[in-house]
Amino acid sequence: MRVKIRKEKSRYLAYFIDSRRIVGVNEIGSVILDLLFNQGKDAEEIAETIASDYQIPLPQTKDDVAEFLAQIKEEVHPDGFNVIEQEQLDVPLGIELEITTSCNLCCRHCFQEHHDSVHMPTEKAISIIGQLADNQVCEVSLIGGEPFRHEGLMDILAYCQSRDMASNLVTNATLIDEENIKKLAEINRLVVIVSLDGTEDIHNYIRGNGVFGKVDAVLKQLRAHDVAVEVTCTLNSVNLPIYRDVIEYCEQLEIPCNFNLFKPFRPEHEELIPDPNAFFETVADLLRLRRDKGYRIGLSNAAIVTELLGLPPRNECRATRSGMVIDVTGRMITCPSLNAAGYYKDGELPLFDGDFMETWRSHEAFSRFRQNGLRECQARSFIFNQDVHGRDPYGIDAFREYWHNKKAATA
Repeated sequence: MRVKIRKEKSRYLAYFIDSRRIVGVNEIGSVILDLLFNQGKDAEEIAETIASDYQIPLPQTKDDVAEFLAQIKEEVHPDGFNVIEQEQLDVPLGIELEITTSCNLCCRHCFQEHHDSVHMPTEKAISIIGQLADNQVCEVSLIGGEPFRHEGLMDILAYCQSRDMASNLVTNATLIDEENIKKLAEINRLVVIVSLDGTEDIHNYIRGNGVFGKVDAVLKQLRAHDVAVEVTCTLNSVNLPIYRDVIEYCEQLEIPCNFNLFKPFRPEHEELIPDPNAFFETVADLLRLRRDKGYRIGLSNAAIVTELLGLPPRNECRATRSGMVIDVTGRMITCPSLNAAGYYKDGELPLFDGDFMETWRSHEAFSRFRQNGLRECQARSFIFNQDVHGRDPYGIDAFREYWHNKKAATA
């Protein structure tokens, strides 16, 4: 396992590339992690180096190093929470890069009514990733459209690897063939994230006849070739009743399953809008399954999740605090859902360039987005109220109201 370390304000951030975890440490902590994970030193060698460089008695150093590493092991556990990603960082932790708008499917829940065929030039994508790496961004997610419609995809992934960046590839999996899988297996620090919105009948209803069979075959091939793969399921009114079936399917394949919530962008999406209270119950049940059965379940609703777990409050998302999106034209996007909902006017969002860090920190659109608050989802508020300050029917306030009334009714 390798770790990337960067100075951030008065501390150091250590990003564990393979596990995608990040922790904050002091200077000595950063040295310990570098010695252990990047230089291959053992605990004895680390203690001797620290004792010598910082004039600390060796017996004390040995105890301190052991205690520190035990704490780090706990903090980078996969079921933990990346609390730091909620803070306002000087440099993004990760970005999403839209390399194409082209897609081979026409899914019922997609925000795009028609897919055009705009591709980011491979050279431009590589240039952007290079600038991100130069500024110590740790992770890049390649999104579309369908990334496998981009002829330079493998070159882009190879460049991510050459810059020691963790990479995610978000795909519907229908265009992945045996040759692609062999190439993916050669790329280090890559996770393939496959969209799966239900078992066979439901997934085919949402994404098209015969799609599930293709996805099922690809998932099994990816596992057979030891390619790191996860599933993401977008919960809507159609698949909400069978979310447990999706989990059982993923568990049989030993694949983590992540859930997010559908947003209605078009009038024809109305039939897919889930009942908020049913969604709240689903989140609670998913957490129980993760706790009681050890299922590898990811949830994007951080505010509700931490409320149910009794943890310190968290924002609904990390947009503009530790991440951002760059679209196919090179625009820097605060929130892709808010942009897709029509909130921003033409020319309101900035283009990525050599000054992107200052733009990310202080551009009016990004500053306003942060000021509007991230405790609830601005995109959902805008979609349902035409106001980013409106009530989020799936947000923490609505959840608390429902949960309070439920407890009162059973008291």
